[in-house]
Amino acid sequence: MRSNVRKMFDGLYMKTETTYRAVQTRKDAKHIVKNMGRVSDELMETYKKEVLPYWKTYNEKPPVYWFQLFSRDGIHTDAKYIPEDLWYGTILPYYSNMFFRRPYEDKCMHHMLFPNVCRPRTIVKNVAGQFYTDKLELLTPNQALNLSGNEQSFIIKPSVDSGTGRLIKFYDKNKNSKDDIKKMFTELKANYVVQEIVQQHPVLGSLHESSLNTVRILSFFFEGEVYILSAIVRMGAGNARVDNVSSGGMQCGIDVATGQCHTLACTKKRDWVKKSPDGAVFAETQIPAFDKIISIVKEEHSKLPHFRLIGWDFSVTPDEEPVFIEYNVCPGANQMTCGPTFGDLTDRVLEDVLIKKKLAYIQN
Repeated sequence: MRSNVRKMFDGLYMKTETTYRAVQTRKDAKHIVKNMGRVSDELMETYKKEVLPYWKTYNEKPPVYWFQLFSRDGIHTDAKYIPEDLWYGTILPYYSNMFFRRPYEDKCMHHMLFPNVCRPRTIVKNVAGQFYTDKLELLTPNQALNLSGNEQSFIIKPSVDSGTGRLIKFYDKNKNSKDDIKKMFTELKANYVVQEIVQQHPVLGSLHESSLNTVRILSFFFEGEVYILSAIVRMGAGNARVDNVSSGGMQCGIDVATGQCHTLACTKKRDWVKKSPDGAVFAETQIPAFDKIISIVKEEHSKLPHFRLIGWDFSVTPDEEPVFIEYNVCPGANQMTCGPTFGDLTDRVLEDVLIKKKLAYIQN
């Protein structure tokens, strides 16, 4: 139990971080809708007759631009869309203890948190400047260099805060030398992981061959049960080797009941397309091992009560084995591709977060 003084300072820090996120999402949203033109008469009518009365119940008055942003055709919208400033600024910090975020997300700790889940083979990891094997056996810098140099290829990436493909690099023995590995180690300084390059299932590879295309599951641990809120598949484009939309890729919604991709995918510029960068038709794409991925997410999320909302990233091997890549306890809401985040749970969630606040004590 923290002292009242500690709680006060922790609260100020968290308020600063969540306020920054909320302000940034508003800024980003306004920039996008500015290029979308004026709000249509039809959407404005829905906003006045349905959206505002719905949110008045929770003493909120979200601006219309959120509902314009999530409208695919600029005409139809849904009152249950969650404004992203509310998502990042209120909902996520209410349901998840963000003070625990970085140590729990650290990829160097995945072997302890998820010992029974298939993960990419880890060659070397660096924790706070110290080199280790995957099982935290000590290594010298030279041993870490030699182990990495023995590989034909690998990926090296930060073990914390690696979102949007930040600082990810690839090694190919036919193109790179040990000096290149040394340079990678030096540039990352500390807290990174060296892993094998995952071989993906042909179905995922057909979306975009040169990137590792991952399935993102958004799960919600609510009132003693894990719900699957949404699922998307992300893919790269062009010469990209990462699948992030922010790096030029695209994302397609997945039917959580069947694992079947939606008909259309969305690009960073909000263009809606029927085919992947490599020509795969989304409407004809069934995600392999989807039921296995869902089963893993439900089992593992129930063990992480500090984080009630989690985004999980998986690949799938050619023999249909799910491979856990990473998870994010400050995930996006997936509303652009999948509709209102909480769906039928929306009323219960908003009443909990904004009215009853039953979990206000859990971060004591």
